[in-house]
Parts: sequence; structure tokens; C-alpha cells
Amino acid sequence: MRSLYLLRHAKAADFTPGGLDHERPLTERGRLQAAEVGQALADPGLPRIDQVLCSTATRTRQTLAGLATAGLEPDCPVTFSDAIYGASPEELLAEIATADGDALLVVGHSPGIPGLVLELADADSDPALLGSVGSRYPPASLSLLRADTGWTDLTSATLSYVRLGS
Repeated sequence: MRSLYLLRHAKAADFTPGGLDHERPLTERGRLQAAEVGQALADPGLPRIDQVLCSTATRTRQTLAGLATAGLEPDCPVTFSDAIYGASPEELLAEIATADGDALLVVGHSPGIPGLVLELADADSDPALLGSVGSRYPPASLSLLRADTGWTDLTSATLSYVRLGS
């Protein structure tokens, strides 16, 4: 059974004219949100992450750092990818297909991350969880999908956990 965690970065500073969106840092609230996600990932009932794919944007890197390795296997490999920044669900799937681990965390952006949750969720997914993702997916939201296929064959999965950011 493969486990796919999809995490939208925590709360970032507002875009400023003349600034670069890619370089927006987390706010203080965002740093706190990232730590809260880390605490949630430390739950012994959740699969431990053995590989991470992360956007190269400052806010996603800071979100990942804020998790403080909670829920991650020791020596968990992390790959930073420009392709995740601004990626559609289909582009995210292409990145996921390159993964080797059994429990993968993808740290990315909206609308790609929540779009992929909705695209992958199968008929066995909890309707209440699915509805919560469909209505909103604020910063620091985390979903867990489980699938019996390899990453290259991933077309659907069961949504089994959602933690909406505050």
C-alpha cells in the first residue's frame, strides 16, 4: 500500500508589487502552521514519510523545514523541483511518478495540490473528507491518499485523512 501526502504550503506573506511570487516567505502564522502540521504527522497512526518532493519556492521550503522532521523517516530523501511550482494536477502526477518511496510527501501550491486530491479520490473515499477538500483548501492543509499501485500507475486512491489549515 502506497501513501501519498499532499500538503499545501503554510501561510505566506502577501505578494508585493515588484516582488517575486516565488520568493514570498512564510508569515509568523505560517511558521506556526508548519509546526502544527509537523505535530500532526508525528501521529503514530499515520504512515511515516520516506520520501519528499518539494517545490523550490521559499514558502514551500520553509513549510518543509517547519515540520521539524516529524513523521519523516531518518535520512528521508528530499527532492526540490521547479516543476512543482505552479503545477497542474497532471504535472504533479508526472513528478510523483519519479518517486521511489512507499510514503511520499509532496509540498506544493494551490490550485494544483487540492486539484490533485480531488482528481485522485476514488469511490471508497470518505464523502465528508472529500467535501471538506472540495469546499476549501487553505494554507497548511494536508491530505493522505492510499493506493495499491505504484507511483507510475497512479490514477486513483482512497482519501483517508484531511487536516485543513487554520
